[in-house]
Amino acid sequence: MLRELRISNFAIIDQMTLSFGPGLNVLTGETGAGKSIITRAIGLLCGERASTDLIRTDTDEAEIQGLFEPTEAGAILSACGLPAADEILVRRVIGTGGKGRVYVNGDMATAGLLVRLGESLIHIYGQHEQSLLLRPESHLAFLDEFGRLGSLGAKMAAAYESYREARDRLDDLTKGAGERRRRLDLLRFQVDELRAAQLAAGEEKELQLERERRRHAEKLTLVYRQSEEALYSADEAIASALGRVASQLRDAARIDPALTSEVELLEQSIAQIEEVSAALRRSADHLEHDPERLEQIDDRLALLSRLKRKYECEADELVERFAALEEELHRFDDADIDLDALRKQVAVQEEAARTVARELTRKRRDAARRLESRMADELAVLGMGGAVFRVEFAEQDEAKGGVLGASGADIVEFHLSANPGEAPRPLARIASGGELSRIMLALKALTAGAGDVATLIFDEVDSGIGGAIAEAVGKRLHALGRSRQVLSITHLAQIAALADHHLGVEKRVAKGRTVSKAQLLDREQRVQEVARMLGGGEKAESEKYARRLLASVRPSARP
Repeated sequence: MLRELRISNFAIIDQMTLSFGPGLNVLTGETGAGKSIITRAIGLLCGERASTDLIRTDTDEAEIQGLFEPTEAGAILSACGLPAADEILVRRVIGTGGKGRVYVNGDMATAGLLVRLGESLIHIYGQHEQSLLLRPESHLAFLDEFGRLGSLGAKMAAAYESYREARDRLDDLTKGAGERRRRLDLLRFQVDELRAAQLAAGEEKELQLERERRRHAEKLTLVYRQSEEALYSADEAIASALGRVASQLRDAARIDPALTSEVELLEQSIAQIEEVSAALRRSADHLEHDPERLEQIDDRLALLSRLKRKYECEADELVERFAALEEELHRFDDADIDLDALRKQVAVQEEAARTVARELTRKRRDAARRLESRMADELAVLGMGGAVFRVEFAEQDEAKGGVLGASGADIVEFHLSANPGEAPRPLARIASGGELSRIMLALKALTAGAGDVATLIFDEVDSGIGGAIAEAVGKRLHALGRSRQVLSITHLAQIAALADHHLGVEKRVAKGRTVSKAQLLDREQRVQEVARMLGGGEKAESEKYARRLLASVRPSARP
């Protein structure tokens, strides 16, 4: 359950703190007040993509915090690799530079982990979710969610992947013999060429540095020797001068012990000078102008340059390219197996996948019949009595290979008859906006119990409805709140009146800036807000009706 939400510098929100409770929470306010911005903020806590456009003008970063009390906090955190805790604090920061930060219970976390955590805590159903009903390809996911077929669906995906990999391997091996032979010859030539080159990572850079040193060997040797003499071996070398100074100071330190640390520093400097001098002598002794070595280096660099152009990569990448080509060659060599055995393996893998697909189809058809029956009851509650909801399965021709895929071999589409006597037709072609809202709510009411998500958010699920239908939708949301925390953004007084917790959102202008504010409304404030939502007529009459509407609502006690 989402207990508290804090938003800072986000769109038109400067600072906002919202507290939510169990049951049905509604957010109301004028259009543009910031209700959907609150939903967007919650979405960001669940891993949705952030945009710097959302950062409030003249600020450097936006911040959103959400405090959750999940029913199975330990299991959720453990599944996401986090230490167990009784509550979950999610904090997300969006910076103007495009870099964001995520924290879970004070520890930094990745965006991927945030997505996994969000999927376990909250589901958000907005206008986008409703539009999915207009896309038949999404209906299969609704059916699987209702039928709790997630584990079987995962088994189907794994079986299909094994079959696909075996089939693709067979396809690769049965390509034209001439093409395969040409590729094999080329691979052998390239592998032999790169093996003979005896490539090593970082070699090019080392050779370039050595070439520069040897090309300037005489100049460098002179500099090394002159520097070494000045530092150490000359009569008036720096080391000798420092040695004399150090000797005098040691004598002085016997009188004034305060000089001891300076003497030690000076002796350390002399030791370092001696090390530098020794290194310069070694460099001068080993560096020589060697035309033969220079020629070898140039030849090697030329070879690397030619290989870089040929294989279109940098010198350090040639090692990786060699490994990749060698691996491909091994695959070709390993491919000299009995193709008949591989064909049998493909057949076995395909039958295994089709066996899972048939089981999935059987369970989907069972789930479809149950969904049709349950949807009839749900739609009747939502004012669509007599409506017929059907889950239609497309005919498949397994003899021609069917449509076996990662999701099985089924194509389903929802059909609807909103009026008695009319044949059910594809939902995407005949449903109105108000009907889509109620169908989505009915589907979510039926599938909400299929998972463990504690909080459901409906963003304007009341689109296109009003009157008695709005009251029916409100009652369904309220009933859904008995087993889940429900957050609903609504413009309808009939829904707002049924709320267990009513939050009002309004937009103000303060110090020349537009800001969005929200608060939990008390009884009298609810009367004023519901009256505003009713609109029309005299204010006194609207308030009178709002009081009657609120007084008529007797929410059932929470479990």
